[in-house]
Amino acid sequence: MQLALSNGADLKSWVFLVAGNIFLIVLAVRAIGHYAKREWGELLGHFMAGVVVAGFVFAPDSSKGMLTAIWNKVAGA
Repeated sequence: MQLALSNGADLKSWVFLVAGNIFLIVLAVRAIGHYAKREWGELLGHFMAGVVVAGFVFAPDSSKGMLTAIWNKVAGA
């Protein structure tokens, strides 16, 4: 298998995709452990963290726009 990267943007998106998927796998494994122990608060926290990470990995431009809009509302800019 040959990895063809034309510029730094391709490498950056590839690294984010791999790192994000690894993070989501870790969250899923930990969530299964919390479910087995019936720790519902931690399970919900891991689910919400997974949703946020998935947003950053699979829709980075939309996530950036959303965070910028929230910051502008909070900071009053």
